[in-house]
Amino acid sequence: MGESRRHLVRRWCRDLSLGVRFAVDGGREGRLRTALTALGVGLGVVILLLAAAVPHAVATAVARDNARSDRVFEDVRPNARSLLVAETDTAYRQQPVRGRLVQPDGDQPTLPPGVTRLPGVGEMVVSPALADLLAAPDGALLRDRFPGVRVVGRIGDEGLAGPGELAYYQGTDRLTDTGSGVTRLQGFGRGLDPHDSGEAAAEKPVLLLAVLVGSAALLTPVAVFIAVAVRFGGERRDRRLAALRLVGTDRATTRRIAAGEALAGSLLGLLTGALLFLAVRYPVSRIRVLNLGVFPSDVVPDPWLTALVAVAVPVCSVGVALFAMRRVTVEPLGVTRSAPPVRRRLWWRLLLPAAGVALLWPKAAGDAAIVGTAAGAQVVAGTSLLLLGVAAVLPWLLDAVVSRFGGGGAPSWQLAVRRLQLSTTAAARSVSGITVAVAGAVAVQLLLAGVQTTGPSLGYQMYRPSDAHQVQVDTWYGHRTASPSLVLQRLRNTTGVRNAYGVLLDSAEPVASGRTDPDAGTVREAYALAVGDCGALRRLARIDRCADGDVFLSRGSGIPDDPTDAEAPRLPAPGARLVISPDDGPEAARTPATWALPHTARTVAPRANLFSLAQTKILATPGALDPALLRAPVTEAEVHLDPGRPDAVEHVRNTAARIDPLLHVSVRGDDLREPGAYDIVGSALQAGAVGVLCLIGAGLLISVLEQLRERGRLLSALDAFGTPRRTLGRSVLWQTAVPVTLGLALAVGCGLGLGLLLLHLVSKPALPDWPGIAALTGTAGAVILAVTALSLPLLWRLMRPDGLRTE
Repeated sequence: MGESRRHLVRRWCRDLSLGVRFAVDGGREGRLRTALTALGVGLGVVILLLAAAVPHAVATAVARDNARSDRVFEDVRPNARSLLVAETDTAYRQQPVRGRLVQPDGDQPTLPPGVTRLPGVGEMVVSPALADLLAAPDGALLRDRFPGVRVVGRIGDEGLAGPGELAYYQGTDRLTDTGSGVTRLQGFGRGLDPHDSGEAAAEKPVLLLAVLVGSAALLTPVAVFIAVAVRFGGERRDRRLAALRLVGTDRATTRRIAAGEALAGSLLGLLTGALLFLAVRYPVSRIRVLNLGVFPSDVVPDPWLTALVAVAVPVCSVGVALFAMRRVTVEPLGVTRSAPPVRRRLWWRLLLPAAGVALLWPKAAGDAAIVGTAAGAQVVAGTSLLLLGVAAVLPWLLDAVVSRFGGGGAPSWQLAVRRLQLSTTAAARSVSGITVAVAGAVAVQLLLAGVQTTGPSLGYQMYRPSDAHQVQVDTWYGHRTASPSLVLQRLRNTTGVRNAYGVLLDSAEPVASGRTDPDAGTVREAYALAVGDCGALRRLARIDRCADGDVFLSRGSGIPDDPTDAEAPRLPAPGARLVISPDDGPEAARTPATWALPHTARTVAPRANLFSLAQTKILATPGALDPALLRAPVTEAEVHLDPGRPDAVEHVRNTAARIDPLLHVSVRGDDLREPGAYDIVGSALQAGAVGVLCLIGAGLLISVLEQLRERGRLLSALDAFGTPRRTLGRSVLWQTAVPVTLGLALAVGCGLGLGLLLLHLVSKPALPDWPGIAALTGTAGAVILAVTALSLPLLWRLMRPDGLRTE
């Protein structure tokens, strides 16, 4: 028994090695087919390795960002190691710049990560990218933001979110104490708020669900693509196996030889994928997500996932090669493929999506049911089965549709239909990856559209300005900067500024305003308070007559049909006594002042604006309410820019930095809403879907070129009979367009179904993102045209009488 087992192992090794030899030394055609297989498998492997590197890259980037965090939630007393830190983040030509002012309390201050010496007054240490920008001609405007400040050092990699981050630490002696945007700490990265860390994403079940489904939607078509790549050049391989049968090999031996050829292609594909991965690490390191970047050294695949890829790809390649030969009978005199044709059965193909639904449906118990390792694995498995079901149903659908095509139409159409009828399997195999990718992307888009439309993003539409060229300048809560009149004057004198309006914002509440609620206890009824001149107040409300000494009342946001207006507090009655700045703030030691609302106060209609105001507002001119009574005001200015000066906002930032480094300049533009996690995840997944479509398009091109080479003699015969080249070119277009069109129709339908199921998991309504779906299908259509155009040169070369020669 042991001897026969060893003999069997030797036979397997001999047959597999013979297949490997055929793959690498089987003549020009054999080497070409192996190269195509290795390229296809390598492209899929590089995607899998990048996916395996994501956990380590993200964890490393988050750890670096957390290690330098200065958001401390503990009371630190001044000591030798403590220092004051103020946030001075800015931007330069749409590039974010992370800035901090630092001021030591003692002679041994703690150092931020990546900084070897704390900068003194008039000094700063910068990131390498910021140093290059400041030294370049394009950084002239940015240099003006730091007048009289010298660069004395560089920030190391351990103190940066990524290689391209613009960041600096600037020394100062003007920070007074904590509060008003200033923090005292004696160690960076301590006392982190968990909602600001990378763990916050795990606390958002819907976002987690989108990431899990998106990952499955991007990786499943890659697996399908690898399975297709193993089958490149299958017809020529089968003819070679027929020759082996002619010299005496049995069927089992031919299958083992075929497995050896697939094994060689997959191993070369692993090597190709590893080399491509090393090459793309550097471009990938330039990508920033959620203000985090990665260094090339961070892009390291997880060892266990890498081992899984290294084992799974060859094993699956051999399995696919053997499975593909189940209906191929290799005889000494040729190859018979499924003769007579076997009708495809639908019932077993529907088992895959049914199993996926069975795995996902129990997760509809609420958000908590989709959080956790086991639940996440179940969601990924269910989604993958649903998407694989799309690939399984496509051959049946294509066979059922193509078999009903008649013999009429143009010659190009007839040639394409006949070719599809003879080989629907190859056509379905070529486009199955595109179908799976589009189905997954449509499902994720539907999920994100339903979540965002009913989520908090609507609130960001409240303060949409009428003029797109506006910016907002404001201070930290309670921080007293230069007088508002001086700030406005210097802003108005800035290059590229048309006008500026400024107000002091605070709050007020009625004296003894607490009202008892048996369920909620004491509720405070507070109003937003704005003090400014008539020009500024007209930006807040629709005011016809205004003079210094007037007071106005407005209720609501100014947005038509805003549902939150009904919840706004009622307006205070004229004559009511109000407590000014009632909240505890940096100047809590001062007793809040009281102020009587004048009986002449007029009610006006609100206007949507940039200022951060609540929906019930008291608008007062300085003659009616002395600004000195405000204990913790926020200075805000609305600045209107000249559209013809593209760098006007940079001049505003420079002016604000000279007035006070703690002034913030927020660019509003056409969209006031900063990109949130859902936006970034949606954009990343859509970009990934487009990348996967391009990858699969490359595989589709290889498949089409292979089919053209297989039919070289037939094309030469058609050319000899006088068939126009444009007819054959159109036939190639139809052969690609018909399967892709059917696949896209199936993908959109199944993607919408999967998206509805996912929305059912999180109890959200269905609001399809039709523009996004159209963009994906348009990309797939562009892939069809590109594949056709790139295949035409080979088609023209094959259509020559020389192709009929034989020896």
